[in-house]
Amino acid sequence: MTFKETLLTMAGSMITGLVLALFSVLHAPFNALTSLIGVAVVIMYFRKFDRKGHRITFVIFSILYYLMSVFMIAVYQYIPTQT
Repeated sequence: MTFKETLLTMAGSMITGLVLALFSVLHAPFNALTSLIGVAVVIMYFRKFDRKGHRITFVIFSILYYLMSVFMIAVYQYIPTQT
């Protein structure tokens, strides 16, 4: 895996993980938009990279970024504001 492929994998999986986290937080009309963005990113990535190793790495890092994003959103929502 070259440096460019690594950067594209990390960027694509970060966008996909963040969009999936937003999908689980947002309400009705907006979560449909985020799911379409996520599907578009995945389709573009899978068209560009054919090898199984790239795709497995993409999925694993997307799940990790999803979990981190959901945790950070939950912490942000539930920490009381300091007044």
